[in-house]
Amino acid sequence: MLNHGLENREYIKLPEGVDIAITPAGVVARSYAYIIDFIIRSLVLLAVGTVLAFFGDAGQGLILIAYFLISWGYNILFEMESGQTPGKKRLKIRVVQDNGLPASFSQIVVRNLLRPADMLPIGYFLGLVVMLFNNRFKRIGDWAAGTMVIYDDELATRPELSQGEVHIPTISLTTEEQLAVLAFAERHDELSDARRRELAAILATPFSAAEHEIEAQLVSYARHFAGQVQHDNDYPQQEGKQ
Repeated sequence: MLNHGLENREYIKLPEGVDIAITPAGVVARSYAYIIDFIIRSLVLLAVGTVLAFFGDAGQGLILIAYFLISWGYNILFEMESGQTPGKKRLKIRVVQDNGLPASFSQIVVRNLLRPADMLPIGYFLGLVVMLFNNRFKRIGDWAAGTMVIYDDELATRPELSQGEVHIPTISLTTEEQLAVLAFAERHDELSDARRRELAAILATPFSAAEHEIEAQLVSYARHFAGQVQHDNDYPQQEGKQ
């Protein structure tokens, strides 16, 4: 996908014909979310255990039941409501289906019941290894449930492009390719010369354009995609014409 040269974003076409953009959450964000949730669960278990400890032997049995319910029910309870545990909400990530739609209750249950497999042999080692070898960072539970964890992107206003030459591409571009060109033009002035050349070279492939021309060409295409119109007075008048 062209836009992977600019960001780790994927575009999924829904049955309704609408493209949605998703950004898979990586190992770092998910690890921080897990640590936050682990601390919250530990504090809840400590509080519950402290209270139940006053009930003697019966309290010990209740502590084991509470440990089971909190350990297994914590993620399921929060994720079936919004796809987010408190840790995921803090990191602005959420669980969704592979097609980007909200995960179902059965999918939430499956991905959480398989956590022991991800934890083999210790410390989520197997789950981390699996996550590192796929571009959606899916652990074993995600593969089985058909889910993934994505960033909960907020809608943002796209920066306005400067006025200038507007050219219409001579080839048909997909929605993803158009967005990649727009992203390049919007960040053009913020990038170093080396980074601009690197990204322009990636985007130049479909256009079969020379590298020394492609940057200006991409910006002119981006203006077209952004809705700018080339006015007649933007073209230089030919000699001998009034």
